Amino acid sequence: MTNLKKVGLTALAGSLAAIGYAQAGALDVSGIARMEYQSTQASTTSKSDAFSNNTSISFSGSGELDNGMSVSYFSLMTSTRTSSSQSVALDMGDAGKITMSDYNMAGIGMIQDKVPNGGEQPWDDNTSANHGTPEVGVASPHSGDRLGYINTFGGVTVSAAIDYQQNSPTTSIAVSMPLMEGLEIGAGMATDQSSATTEQEIETAYVKYTMGGISVGYQTTEVDVTAANSDIERTAYGVSFAVNDNLSIGYGVSDTEFDALTPDEENVGIGIAYTSGGIKLGIINNTKDNPEGVAGAEEMTEFQLTFAF
Repeated sequence: MTNLKKVGLTALAGSLAAIGYAQAGALDVSGIARMEYQSTQASTTSKSDAFSNNTSISFSGSGELDNGMSVSYFSLMTSTRTSSSQSVALDMGDAGKITMSDYNMAGIGMIQDKVPNGGEQPWDDNTSANHGTPEVGVASPHSGDRLGYINTFGGVTVSAAIDYQQNSPTTSIAVSMPLMEGLEIGAGMATDQSSATTEQEIETAYVKYTMGGISVGYQTTEVDVTAANSDIERTAYGVSFAVNDNLSIGYGVSDTEFDALTPDEENVGIGIAYTSGGIKLGIINNTKDNPEGVAGAEEMTEFQLTFAF
């Protein structure tokens, strides 16, 4: 009985400590309300047009521990009224930051596509099943909850991540650094293991240069697949230009070569955005030829009206 009382008191003390921390911290709420119209052409005979109410609310909180470290929390809720992403981060100062999240906060996913664009990556928002994954040359192998670590040494930012979504570890590391004013380079590698005998080795590298309102970038990604003659290589480049404080435009290209397939996937995206106060009007057009190495064409045009609050 004594042991049970001790357990109960310990649990109660932990609960009170959690409540005390929550009251000591700060919680901020922000949101985005967006009205969209999207037209998608999947083939010569398949076309869809739709309106959508794409809204989100984010909650972010932080507090300082007695030892000087700080803890922060983030949760994003979409129009489906479910928590679509969340994270917890422990900032240890010079010792770095530890994160736990279900989205890219550390590792190779942080540099999966550093090329400037017109509002969305050229490969995004089309109907291909594997868009945004290593299967089409995008360096984003992690899924589900993942543990991450981030630190900066002499201007060089290093981050690593690991998850166990497939009962086998997916691990990655990424490094980025400024070489001179406006010029940034980075590289990363990952091992995406789905079983004891099946895995993908992923490598990516990028360079990005910004001068005034112009930003240009180039990136290559290689995916070494276990199966013979199945490797994948993606090359991307793009430019964005801020015409003035309100108007910006962008253009991007992403080409993926498949060893196992004849046609290369070719993506081209262009976008324009106008911002005034808390209102943003955006127009995006993405085209995709030979999706996932299969002959064909796709096109997506999207109009966005976004309100921030």
